[in-house]
Order: sequence, then C-alpha cells, then structure tokens
Amino acid sequence: MKRYAIQTLILCWLGLLAGCSKDEDLDTSGLNLQGDTQAQGPVDQWLYENMVVPYNIEVKYRFDRYEVALDKVLSPAREDRVIPVMETVLQTWIQPYEQEAGSDFIKKLSPKQFVLVGSPEFNSNGTITLGTAEGGRKVVLYVVNDFGKKDAAQVKQMLHTIHHEFAHILHQTIMYPEEFKRITTDYTASWNDFSLADARSRGYITEYARSNPDDDFVEMVSLMLIEGKTGFDAIVSSAPEPAQQLLRQKEQVVVRYFKEAWNIDIYSLQRRTEAAIQAL
Repeated sequence: MKRYAIQTLILCWLGLLAGCSKDEDLDTSGLNLQGDTQAQGPVDQWLYENMVVPYNIEVKYRFDRYEVALDKVLSPAREDRVIPVMETVLQTWIQPYEQEAGSDFIKKLSPKQFVLVGSPEFNSNGTITLGTAEGGRKVVLYVVNDFGKKDAAQVKQMLHTIHHEFAHILHQTIMYPEEFKRITTDYTASWNDFSLADARSRGYITEYARSNPDDDFVEMVSLMLIEGKTGFDAIVSSAPEPAQQLLRQKEQVVVRYFKEAWNIDIYSLQRRTEAAIQAL
C-alpha cells in the first residue's frame, strides 16, 4: 500500500511536468514584481538628510505588518508626527551622547532602524508596550500619534523608552557589574501587580524595574537621564530611608559602569540631556 501511494505521487508529479511546455511563457502581466513603492516626499527627504546620511539610521513610518507583532491591533503613525518625533530623538538622545562620547560612539552603537507605530501595544496582563528593541539593531516606538514636542510628559515618556532600550544595547555589549544584581533581590514577574510607591519602598526606581535585574539597571539609567539631577534626587528622597540607600547604591554602580565601560561621565550626560529637554 505504501509503495503504491509513492508510485501514484510520482506519476502525478510526472504528469504535471508533462503538462508544462518549455516553450510556453508564463503570463505575468497582472503581477507586481517590483515590490511596493512609495513616492518620496518632504518627510522622507528630512529623514534621509538628518538620520540616514549622518548616522545610517533608517526610520520606517509607513505601516509594515511584518515589522511589528502579528497578533496585535495597531495603528499606523501619522505622517505629521514623524519629523517632530525624530527631531526630538536627534536633539535629546543622539546629540547629548554624541557631545559627551563622540560621534563614533553613537554611530557604532545606535540601533540602525527605528519603526514608528501610532498606537500603543496592549498586552494580555493589562500593561501596554511603549517600545521594544531587537538585537540592538531595531527600536520600535509606539504611541507616536499622541506625541507633541511642547508636552514635557510626552517627551519624557518617549525618552524613557529610548534610554531604556539603548541602555539594554550598552549592557548587552559590555555587561554591568554583577554586584548590581545583589543590591535588591525580590524581583517578580508580576511586577505590574504592585504600585510605584511599593516598588520605591523596596529600592526600585519604577514598578518595571522590579521585573528582573537587567530592566532594573536600564530603568535606573533612563530615570537618571530623563529626570535630571534635581528630579532624580527628589524621587530618591521620596522613598523610605532604607530604600534610599539601596537606590544610591544602584546609582553608584551605574556611574562606575558608564565610566569604566564607556568612559562617559553620566552626570555630565545627565546635564546635557536635561538641557536638551528644556530647550524644546
């Protein structure tokens, strides 16, 4: 029976081959073999001149389902939000790092693709995703349709995401000191079940910092840079005394890491970032 089935398949295959003439041309008149093309406009020109040429960073803002999660309902980015978003990325993230660490640093380590999505990504546990990074090469920024350069909260929210993801790239390139993981140890996958006040009372700068040591580290970096010294000190001072000591220990590991791994004075970078945010 098995031999008969195999022979039948072979005969069917030979029959298909016999039905195709070598001299017969396939009709491709109705097919688009050149791929999808879009007319290049002022937004594309700005991105080319300000992101591609100086930093070799591609920005995709036209909706591409295969650049994002296939099982999520997402909205395309509004075209009128693209330049304001990327101007802010340039002025408050790229340029402060460039001024502090040199152009080679940002060219070498920056992700080479930004994907812009209009809406947030909603998760089954009730949280939302504001940004993701893939292998240090691609960053997806969500909620860009709500972005406004003059809205300090929106600017900080977006920068929080970018600094978080870029700090992941940094520690995946050169790992932070192991001692950081031992300062606090009550990490939990259900971090979203606890309040911000509870997280800070335990020595975590945000709720999400409690999810695992890597995200704890990058949340420290992100909050230090987007809040500036005064804002960060105020956050630490709002926590109970034992938690303040834990946060200061983490801060010192971050300071040492940036200096030893990247020769960056993070307090100087903090001042540059804060000035750039205020300049908007």
